[in-house]
Amino acid sequence: MLRTFIAVDFPTEIITKIASITAYLQSQTPGKALKWVASENMHLTLKFLGDIHESTIPKLVRCIQEALRGQSTFNITIEGLGMYPNASQPRVVWLGIKDKGNLKQIHHELVKVLRDFDPDPEKRAFSPHLTIARIRQNVSRDVVQQVGETLSQFKVDSLGSFEIQTVQLFKSELTPQGPIYACLFSMPLNQV
Repeated sequence: MLRTFIAVDFPTEIITKIASITAYLQSQTPGKALKWVASENMHLTLKFLGDIHESTIPKLVRCIQEALRGQSTFNITIEGLGMYPNASQPRVVWLGIKDKGNLKQIHHELVKVLRDFDPDPEKRAFSPHLTIARIRQNVSRDVVQQVGETLSQFKVDSLGSFEIQTVQLFKSELTPQGPIYACLFSMPLNQV
């Protein structure tokens, strides 16, 4: 079984800016309350698939190609800082992703063609974002609130825009040191 997801990678110059912001935010938050996402693991998840059989990868690739057929390249902007579910009890810290609806359209198309791989798709509306940190388990409620209060004071202006040219299928291997991602397939956009 392979743990898989479909995502968009970020260019090196954007990752460098994000790493700079996260290093600063990390210096402002309590000790070990947050687990920060490593720079090399930063991506925008379009669709998490979970565990699939390796033998189904060719069919999965065909489905992704079908979903992306005719999709043009487009620009996104990294802008804004937020927390899920909210700033008073944050569990996830994220940077916002702004585009003209292309990401939601791609997500919709992926959900449509991937029903065989995900018969019970997530009910929440797709909200494009870049997770930069998660609250660690067993962190006290007071510390969680302190993290939310601290991070609420920061505003993240645009870290830049870039063109999305490809969508990738990744496998994820969970290790004690953190996840290791490997690209299984890359689909260029603007393919008819």
